[in-house]
Amino acid sequence: MISAMAVVLSPLLIMGAMNAWSEQQFSQRIRFHELQQTAQDRFRQVDTILVRTRTALRMITAESADFSCSEITHRMAVLDLPLRNTVRFDADGIVTCSEIGEGVVGTPMSQLEWNDRMRKGVEAIETSGPRSRVLGDPSIFMLRRLNDPQGNFAGSIGLSMSLVDIAARLAEATESSSATIALVVPGGEVIGSNIMAGVPMEWISEGASLNRRIHHLTPDQGPAMDIVLLPLRTEGLWLMVASPSPPQRVEGTLAFLVPILAYLAALLAASWIADAMVLRWLERIRIRIQDMRSSARYMPLTPELSRAPREMQQVAEAFDDLTSRITTHESDMQRALVQMKAAFREVHHRVKNNLQVMLSMLKLQGRGEPLPETQAALKVAAHRVAMMAAVHHTLLNEGNLDTVEALDLFNAICNQVDEQKGWVEGGRSIIPDVSPGPLPADMAVPLGMFVLEAVGLLCPDDDDADVVLHFDRDNGNCRLKLTCGRDGTGGEGEIDRDTSLFLSAFARQIGGSVSVENGSETEITIELAFFVSHMAPTELPN
Repeated sequence: MISAMAVVLSPLLIMGAMNAWSEQQFSQRIRFHELQQTAQDRFRQVDTILVRTRTALRMITAESADFSCSEITHRMAVLDLPLRNTVRFDADGIVTCSEIGEGVVGTPMSQLEWNDRMRKGVEAIETSGPRSRVLGDPSIFMLRRLNDPQGNFAGSIGLSMSLVDIAARLAEATESSSATIALVVPGGEVIGSNIMAGVPMEWISEGASLNRRIHHLTPDQGPAMDIVLLPLRTEGLWLMVASPSPPQRVEGTLAFLVPILAYLAALLAASWIADAMVLRWLERIRIRIQDMRSSARYMPLTPELSRAPREMQQVAEAFDDLTSRITTHESDMQRALVQMKAAFREVHHRVKNNLQVMLSMLKLQGRGEPLPETQAALKVAAHRVAMMAAVHHTLLNEGNLDTVEALDLFNAICNQVDEQKGWVEGGRSIIPDVSPGPLPADMAVPLGMFVLEAVGLLCPDDDDADVVLHFDRDNGNCRLKLTCGRDGTGGEGEIDRDTSLFLSAFARQIGGSVSVENGSETEITIELAFFVSHMAPTELPN
């Protein structure tokens, strides 16, 4: 009966709700267009002020680069702009003159990155919100680049306009006494309104200009306000139009008030029955499961539901059986994972030991060879085997099986190179400059061998310059660069055939490419570029 009552009343309830919702949406659209029209009128007024200021500043900088701050202010006076201050900066961003506040002369501009952007070719910078260092009021700051007769960067001219004065002009031009026109700066601060001091940050966040809607705000004093925000053509500056919210209409609510009450009564009765039969026991199941999750201890659920309906008891029995199976399976998997991790470490340990044995045999063989050429070849082979052993030793100490920390890997490689080259006790060394992050373990040995072969090319025995190993990544694009200085008499530094084969082979093994820059007389660089996809390794239990 309860279900039938709910089904019969549902169409009436839905029709009344749809009617009320459509009327509310129509009223909101009309209200939005009214406020937006007012905002568009004030937008054109503010935009006219900004356009005139930009045009005048562009004409002044194009006409002459020698105007003083007083001359610039005098030229701008005829435009009737809310100008607060005029400042000139030299090429280093230092204030050379200021119309207001002589104490700022000789100090750097508040944002030195603006000067850097100008030096790199940016013609103009315009921002809003920063407070004037002299007057302390929020302002719009416009900066324009100056060039010397040769076209080089010679400094900049800055103008600041008071947002308080602009807001006052907007208020004077507003015909409606109930509407509030103000400006909103980064941070949500409202300029030019005595009703509200700020708005929520999400209203002026990135992408908020695409959301064409009315915001509602209840100030500490006064009625609730309907607010429309319109972005201006200045970074971070918004135009705000606020007006008291109209009284809410109740006709739509009355249209389906009675069906709602009947519908709620039916649902209340159904809810009570459902709670007595089902929900109460489901809540007990949820609480017991939550306790088990927090304590990580399994407790049988069946005794807790001994007085529940038979269906709930069957659910508890099935849950207990499933939990028991999962617990056993999870324990087995944890043991298997621990064994697998230990096996992987043992493999790296045995590989390292076998390579150490090979290294010892190569050293012994080299001592017994009479020919210098054979001794040199065996020494090179020993160095390569030692590098592989050092890399496997690093993999042995890593917590993850599939990855290796770049900082640990390259530090071990650099230490091995220093030891092989005999730089440990000397003044020469290989200097690592590595960005941390995980790398695939399969790349560890090719990277170590690549560095070893590249250092052999970069560092002849008669040179004493340090080698810099630089490694960084950008969204998976990795670069490994080895750079060494030279005195300009070392020839062109061409790669011999064997070294070229080794470098190319290791680069292909990790899917990368190698390049050599040896055009400079004082420096030679070998670069390996390769790609690594995003890695999120899982730490195995100890």
